[in-house]
Order: sequence, then structure tokens, then C-alpha cells
Amino acid sequence: MTFDRSESDDSFASKVVIMVDPYSTGCLIAQEIAKRGFSIMAVWSKGFSMEMRQHIPRACGPIQYIAEVEEQETIEETAKACHAAAGPEFKLHACLAGGEAGVDCADALSECLGLLTNGTNGEFKNRRDKKIQQELISKHGLRSVRQAGGDKFEDIEAFLKSEDFPVVLKPTESAGSDGVKLCNDFQEAKDHFHLLMKSQMVNGGLCGKVLAQEFLRGKEYVIDHTSYDGCHKTNMLWVYDKRSANGCAFVYFGMIPIDSESAEAQILIPYVRTVLDALGMRYGPSHCEVMMTNDGPCLVEMNCRAHGGDGNWRPLSSFITGYSQVEATADCYVDPKAFGRIPDKPPSPFRASGQEVMFVSFSKGKVKSMPGYDVIQKLPSFVSYETGVKPGSEVDYTVDLFTGIGGVILMHSDMDILEKDVEFIRYLEKINGFFVYEHQMENLKRPTGESIVLSAVGGGKGAAAHRRVFSSDGPNLIRHMSNDRPELRGPLMKRMTTVDSSKECVVIVDPYSTGCLVAEETMKRGFKVIALWTRGFSLEMRKHVPLSVGQLNYVAEVEEDENGDLQETSNRVYKAAGILRVVAVMCGGEAGVDLTDALSEKLALRTNGTHIPNKRDKMVQQELIRKRGLRSIRGASGRKFLEVEPFLRREKYPVVLKPTESAGSDGVKLCYNIEEAKEHFDALMASQMVNGGQCGAVVCQEFLRGKEYVVDMVSRDGKHRCMMVWVYDKRVANGSAFVYFGCIPVDSESPEAKIVISYTKRVLDGLEVKNGPSHNEIMMMNDGPCLVEANVRCHGGDGCWRSLCRELCGGYSQVECAVDSFLDAKAFAITPEKPPSPFKAAGQEVILVSYERGKVKSTPGFDAIMKLPSYVYLETGVQAGVDVDYTTDLFTGIGSVILMHKDADIVKKDIEFIRDLETSNKMFELEPSQILFKSPSANALNDIDGNTGSF
Repeated sequence: MTFDRSESDDSFASKVVIMVDPYSTGCLIAQEIAKRGFSIMAVWSKGFSMEMRQHIPRACGPIQYIAEVEEQETIEETAKACHAAAGPEFKLHACLAGGEAGVDCADALSECLGLLTNGTNGEFKNRRDKKIQQELISKHGLRSVRQAGGDKFEDIEAFLKSEDFPVVLKPTESAGSDGVKLCNDFQEAKDHFHLLMKSQMVNGGLCGKVLAQEFLRGKEYVIDHTSYDGCHKTNMLWVYDKRSANGCAFVYFGMIPIDSESAEAQILIPYVRTVLDALGMRYGPSHCEVMMTNDGPCLVEMNCRAHGGDGNWRPLSSFITGYSQVEATADCYVDPKAFGRIPDKPPSPFRASGQEVMFVSFSKGKVKSMPGYDVIQKLPSFVSYETGVKPGSEVDYTVDLFTGIGGVILMHSDMDILEKDVEFIRYLEKINGFFVYEHQMENLKRPTGESIVLSAVGGGKGAAAHRRVFSSDGPNLIRHMSNDRPELRGPLMKRMTTVDSSKECVVIVDPYSTGCLVAEETMKRGFKVIALWTRGFSLEMRKHVPLSVGQLNYVAEVEEDENGDLQETSNRVYKAAGILRVVAVMCGGEAGVDLTDALSEKLALRTNGTHIPNKRDKMVQQELIRKRGLRSIRGASGRKFLEVEPFLRREKYPVVLKPTESAGSDGVKLCYNIEEAKEHFDALMASQMVNGGQCGAVVCQEFLRGKEYVVDMVSRDGKHRCMMVWVYDKRVANGSAFVYFGCIPVDSESPEAKIVISYTKRVLDGLEVKNGPSHNEIMMMNDGPCLVEANVRCHGGDGCWRSLCRELCGGYSQVECAVDSFLDAKAFAITPEKPPSPFKAAGQEVILVSYERGKVKSTPGFDAIMKLPSYVYLETGVQAGVDVDYTTDLFTGIGSVILMHKDADIVKKDIEFIRDLETSNKMFELEPSQILFKSPSANALNDIDGNTGSF
């Protein structure tokens, strides 16, 4: 727009325009006025922070002020200070607000100086006050918000008790999203009231009063005007693009220009102009937020200054209309003739296409680089972008205003190009292409009932607030088994292996998790059971009894000798047995493997022996199978970092670190560089293992890429029977590449099952495992199967899979066969070498995935799952009052479900139902959260309650 100069440049330079609090878009207005030859003076209102004074948009160059003046105690003193700063060579020409905090001062100062002003007379004395705004428009017969306000909670208490929740609480004087909250109950509202009253507002000063208002439902619009002598020119209309994302119903995806001839514009423009008249707004810019409700438009708030957001919308506005609110504001104060030539409203249709796209994050992590932003800058419609994210920033899922990751202005003469660019940005978001994250140490294996619960390993500072609650968490765990499936109970079997088993006893070492099922099965067969606890085995873990197990009445509980003296331990066992004959020693859990082998050998019972002294050592396992010519993992182990450092320096990353003796995911980590590896090595060596005792040594191994299988076996005299083959269903979810969705039985006649079963048998031969159960983890890679680790005990996870296996296989599982291998040779002999093909029923374990975050109020999804026809068992750590997070790793899982039915279609439908519960966020009813629900601006609240904006 051409500026009409009727005076010399020198005369313009002697004229001073006062900008009160020039920041954000105010800087652009100051710059525009300065370009026209006028001098600029900054007046800073009381309490306006030094940080905000330095907030200059990237689009704005340095601004030269002839002076900077602090607001004084009285407006008259401030006026004198301005005259003194201007001196005789300058004439004060105009005064306007450069930001929200400066509105009242600008009105009063311009009035005092006799310049163009909106004035402060009567009811217009404080037009920033949102409560006063609503009262003024109500007097003009306009739809207004129900409200109450004050500086004492009693001032709004009656309103809060009469109004339907949610309600909005905000300071009566605010900018952008400064302190605006949606409160969902009386206590939330009270808490936020007190928080606001003791808080420093981003624009300066303490919160004077708090306003409580009804929550308006509808579509949110922004209407920008500039006025001169009561003539209001509409500069732009916008509508917010809000959608559901990341479990949140209202996430900002963009701000879109509205055609001035559209039906909604025809309603909004006259409404807002009437609002301006009601507020006595005769001069300058305004930024109005209006909700289009079912009963028409309703003012949210009027900001008597220019549209904020650093004015990053300016080039778009200029491109599609030929001008912007910045130029119109300058015209209002320094060139009224030019203002008169501004159109009454934007052209229809627009001259080009464009919009602001707000970026939405579907992942989280620490940013290493930002390739997505580089790509966006090359789009044909790209103009500018704004973000607070940089390398080193922590990015989270976008669920509200303060987890946004920035925005971009796009514009082009071709609408098709614009639409394609918007689609491309949305695609980048979905594939998490914005950022490359720094690698985090993450748990590699799926946790089981005997997984680690100690924070020393994998916890520490920065650990997520929510983690999966394992079986070992005891009272925190919710476990539920269907009582409506009589076919799951199975017959009571009492298989005698001697003349009178009641005079015999079996020692079970560390009977916890599935080991309790083994103990119960042994008792059902008439044997007495002695529980033998290894050194260091925690009391908490001893109490870990699965839901499916009844009362376990041990004939005695014995402690391993404190010094590890095997003779003393055997003496204790004999003493506990008394007149009973000890006929077997069986392993009840991972920590008991070594003692089981040693004691059974000592007592001359069925045993795997101690020829291989430490079968739990994962490094020993790999060395043994390597000698048999089997594919094994490259690795190194040791108690000192120097012992593994050469391997870590030559091996390609990532690498796996874990204790040489572990159960489940006990301390297993994937490390991406030598620094992470050293950190986790040191953490492991300093940590107490969940199964008891200190970490003996750490094994470092190559990271195997492939599909992960579990092969459960039972052996007797070196003859191995396959009980079940499982494969993990891992998929991309919530920005994570490998999220566990289930554990699926594999047909024993499938090509992969044949390969892994044969390989596992050779592994067991290599490890000299001749008797009892084993739980083997195998990775199927491009060059064939490779052992991850062999666990010489039953499959863990509380044995929740037992009933499923019994139905799939026709009446048996690893639990029964493990007992057979020690106590019933005939029964073991007739056990099939592998599961039937096809299975005799259908089923799987479904691992539950969360797509939302918040505090759980109730769990209707769990209730619905328990009513499914294929439902058998549910295990979860989530209940009312627990905080859930997005499932991205093992510790943010929300539980698992066993499904089983004779009809495969029913199982399939039930799985689909569960997945729908997850994706539609119907698994939980979450407590309503206090959220900011206004669009953020560059001058948004930085830290009123610990949140930090990214714009």
C-alpha cells in the first residue's frame, strides 16, 4: 500500500509515535511506522519483564527508539516523562498499544496527551477486563457469556456452584493463552483460582482478578479489525482447525482464512463491529475471539491490540488480500487518507490461497536433528515457520497448546499446490518425519511376571511417570480370570508314580509365578512340597502367587545356606522332610536354576547336573552352542568395563546389555553408543536383581534383527517335547517402531515352527539340558535362527497361558508335562513331540496398547473385555487413580488378555473389538484434565504452572 506523504521526510522524523509495550506484532507495527519516517518512543508498562521487552519477531529487524520510558506512578507523570524524553526537537504525534499489557496505559496516556484515543471515561476505564467486556456487550443486547469475577474466591463461588461444568477460569486481564484454563469440577476451579491470584502474568504484574465463565461450545473464530473514528475495517477472518489427536478431543491443526462473503462471515462481521462499538473502540487494531454457538455468535474476548503470534500471519494476509492489519494500524495513526482507501472487508474470493498449519507431534523424545523442518522449507507454498523446538529439546505428543511443536505459513496462487503441501506436512507428522531423536536406553525384551521392579535398573531421573505394573508388584496388580468357562478348569488328575506318593515329597526351588502352578500340580498328585528359597530371594517375590492358584500348603519352607554351603542346604532339606522321602528337585523360577541342578545332583535325583556350572549365564550359553556349530550371538561379558570395552568399540551399534543371569526383561537394555553402554553397565553392576542377589556380571551382545519366537519345551532323559511355539506381534504405534501387540501361537507344521523347534532341540543338547522344562527365546534372522537365551524353567507370566495351551493342545500344557518329566515317565512318554496341527481351538494373548494419556477415572474397556465370549484372563496394573501414558515401550503397556474359543472367527472378532477400544480411546474414562484451550501466541504464558509453550 502506498503511503501518502504530504510533508517532508524531516518533518515526519520530528514526529514521535509512542508504542506502549512494543513486543510481538507490536514490533512490526513500530517498524512499519518507522519506515514511513516517524520516530518511535517505547513506553514500558509497570512490571513488564525484561525478557518480554527483548521479544522481537524474526521477521522484524532492529528497532531504533529515540527513548525508552518507564510508566510512572500516575499517568500525568508518565506523560511528563514522555515530553522530557522527546525534548524540544520532537513532537508527540500518536500513542498506541504495542501489546496486550499496554492497552490501559495507551488509552490513558493518549487521552492525557490529547492524541487520538479510545479514552478511559466511565465504563471504558478498563476495557482489558474480560468481565467488563461481557457486561458492556450485554447492555447492547448481544449474546454474552455467563460469568462471575473477583479477587476473592467467595466472589465466584456461588457462580461455580450454580453453573454446569466445565467452566473457564482466566485472569480478567490477559494476553493470548495467559492463564486460561478449562476446569472440570469445583475443586479444580478453586485450585486454579488460587494459582492465578499468586501468579505473575507473562505481560507483567500480578493477576488482579480472576474471571469464571461458562464454557462455550461451538466453532472458534478470530476476527481482526482496524478502526478510525469509529469506522471499523475488517482486516481478516480466521477459523481454527481443531481435531481429535493423541487421545485429546481438541488439538489445534491450523488457522484458516474465511471468505468475507461466506455465511458465517456475514454473521460474524456485524456482530464484532457492534462489540467494538459497545466497548468504545474507535481507534486502532483489535483482535476478537468469537465462538459460533448453536444460538449464534458469542464473544470470548476482545483484545484491543493487533493479532499476536509475532505477526507471522502478516505475509499471508498481504498475499491473499493485498494488505494486513499491520499496515492498516500504521495508516490509522499516521495516514488517515490511506486508511480511508482500505477495503471495508477482505476481497472475495481471495487473491490466492494460504493458511497457517500448526504442527502436531505423534511421538516423543529428545531431538537430535530436525530434518522435517528442512524439507518443509522447500515446499513450493512455504513462507515462514515458527517453532520453539531445537536440537536438545524434549518433544512430547501434541495433546494441548503447550505440547505443540510450531507452525508454518503456506500460501500459493494454486490451491492444488497448497493442498498437496498441507497433505505432505500431515504425512510427515504421521511417519514421525519431523525429528531424529537421540537414542534412549530402552528395554528390549517383553516383561513377564518376574520382571524387574527395582528403579535402580532403567529407572532413575527422567523415568516416565507411568510404567507397566508387573505381577511382581503384588497388591498394585489387578488379575481377573473368567469364572464362566467351565471347560478351562480341566479334570483333577492324581497320577501316582510310587506305591504311596503321600509319603514322598518334592523340593521346588523358588516357587513363584508359574512355579506356583508347578507346585500346585505336584500337590494335586498327592506329593508333599517343600519350598526352598535361594539366598537373597525377596520376601515380596515369595508372596507372588498367581490368581489361578489356590492355597499352597507347603510341608515346609527352607532357606538356602547363607554361605552357599550345599551340604548344609541339603541337611536343612532332609530335616524339613522328616520321614518323607525326597523324590525330586524341581525349579520354580529363574533364580533357582543353579541350586536346582546342584541339589538334585547332590541328592542323586533326576538332574541336569553341574557339569556346566552356570547354565543361567547367557554368555556361557552362547559359547556352548557355538561349539556345536549353531548360530550364536557375538558378545563379551565381565564384571569390569575394561573386560567388555574392546567388544563395545568394535561392534556395530546398537548392542544389547543385560545381566549374565536374569529373568524376563530383568535389566535388558538396547544401547546405541559406547557412552550409553558404559552407563548401563555401571547401573547393572550396582543393581539388585529382582530375583535376588547382586548382578554377577554383564553380558554385551550384538543386536539381533528379525522376528522373535518363543519355544517352550519339556525334556526327560534328553528327549525333548515341544509344548508350544509363540511369535510376538510387534508393530509401529505412538511413534515407536516396536510395540508389543500380542503373543500368538504358531502352528507346529508351519515352516518357521519346524525350523525353530529343530534348532531349539539342538540348543538344549548343547547346554546339556536333559530334564525338566525350558523357555527358549529365538530370533529368526535372514541367516536362520539364533538363540537369544535359554531359561531352564517354565514359561513365566504367571502361567496365564496355561488354560489356552490346554485347549489348543487337547488337554495338556508345559505345567503338567514339567511335573510328568520328573514324576510320571509313562505320561511323559505318551506326550506328543509337538503341539497338534491344526490346533484344537483358537486363541492368543492380546497385549493392550494405550493411545491416550491421563489419570484413570474408570476402566469400562476392561469390563467390556471380560464379557467377550472368548475371554479367559486379564492382567493389568491400571485401575482408578493410576496415570496412563501412550504405549511406546514395555513399561507403558496397560495389560494383557488371554482369549480362547473353539471358533476362530469369534476370537478374531473379539481381537478387533479390543483394538477398536484402544484406537477409539474407550478403554478408560479419564479424569478431566485442566487444559489450556485457547490458541497460543508468541507471548503465551511461559510457566504459570510448570508448562512451557513451544510457540
